[in-house]
Amino acid sequence: MDVGGYFLAAADALPRRLTALRAVIGAMLALASVSACAPTLRVSDFAELPGDVAREPVLTVSARAPTHDATLFGRERAETLSYGVHTVSVPPDREPGRIRYPRGTPDPMRHFTLAFAETLHGEEAFLGALNRKLSQLDEEERILVVFVHGYNETFGSGLFRFAQMMHDFEIPGVPLYFAWPSAGDPRYYAYDLDSVFISRDGLASTLRLASRAQADRIMIIAHSMGSMLTLETLRDLSEAGDSAVLNRIGQVALMSPDVSVDVFRSQLATIGDASDIDFIVFTSTRDRALQASAALRGQTDRLGSLRSIEEVSDLRLTVVDVSGFDTADPLRHSTLTMSPELIALFAGTRDFGVEAAPRAGAVRGPLSLSINVVRQATEIILAPAAAAAGAIEGTGARQQ
Repeated sequence: MDVGGYFLAAADALPRRLTALRAVIGAMLALASVSACAPTLRVSDFAELPGDVAREPVLTVSARAPTHDATLFGRERAETLSYGVHTVSVPPDREPGRIRYPRGTPDPMRHFTLAFAETLHGEEAFLGALNRKLSQLDEEERILVVFVHGYNETFGSGLFRFAQMMHDFEIPGVPLYFAWPSAGDPRYYAYDLDSVFISRDGLASTLRLASRAQADRIMIIAHSMGSMLTLETLRDLSEAGDSAVLNRIGQVALMSPDVSVDVFRSQLATIGDASDIDFIVFTSTRDRALQASAALRGQTDRLGSLRSIEEVSDLRLTVVDVSGFDTADPLRHSTLTMSPELIALFAGTRDFGVEAAPRAGAVRGPLSLSINVVRQATEIILAPAAAAAGAIEGTGARQQ
């Protein structure tokens, strides 16, 4: 053995290792600041709400252990699911995408509040509540919208974000919130990841129950680490041959998914063989949280920070790139839900308006887009019109 050569090689590699170590430490610090305020919220139980305040009742399924106080659910994992209806109040004067949390006495004219809470005892009571909500809608709007929150969320913060989305995007249908036991603390990324795998059976049971409701179809919206939970659950359902559930799911929207591209490909290989689900992935190359997650794993990108459509061109899906937009989120991990411009674009549209792709280079209000079709994948690049005008001039959809 060339001992001298070994030590020379080791010394030469040391700067590279230090650089890698610095990258990992930086990634850990960035993750520690992700959504640093995930508040624990309490039920306000107002006698009534002011007339100008909007109400967003949300049906909830929680895999978190109850706290038996006004916070309702904590970070601990439960052995059984809990069911309920929780009404979030939305103040009248606010910028779309923004949530102002109460820090003292909640004021529904200024804050989002957890206004009312009702416990539903068992699956049948929950199914009855679902069907009553669906029966109040026009037939074309009888959609179940299932939301699976991401990393570092409390029960209340995920509920508020879902209510904000339903309100601002004017999403038709009945909202169903699946609350898995995230620690709600940025230090416990590994705890949350373990909770994802523990919660697969709970989400599968929820989707089976939802498939029995009198809805035309089910739409799933998942954020960040919730995308991993959603995909793993769909993979389990596919392997079990549970077509009764899978056939009811029309679309799955993955927002900033914290998932490896290779893992996603393996999941879709199973899911795609058993279903016709349409997948739409919202990405941003400026997502600092996903950059940190990728660095911790020795990767360049996560699915939600995809840099090239070529990486998934063999998969049947739509990728919507929103890298061009800024929001109040310094980590740009919630661009879609917090950008007033994107909310204005998608508000009132079905399935985020991408089922029937608009023509390439089209402009709607202050926004512009370009479309690339690469084998089976479709890429839609959205940008503020002023910034994108030069980039898309003279271009159109590209078929490759």
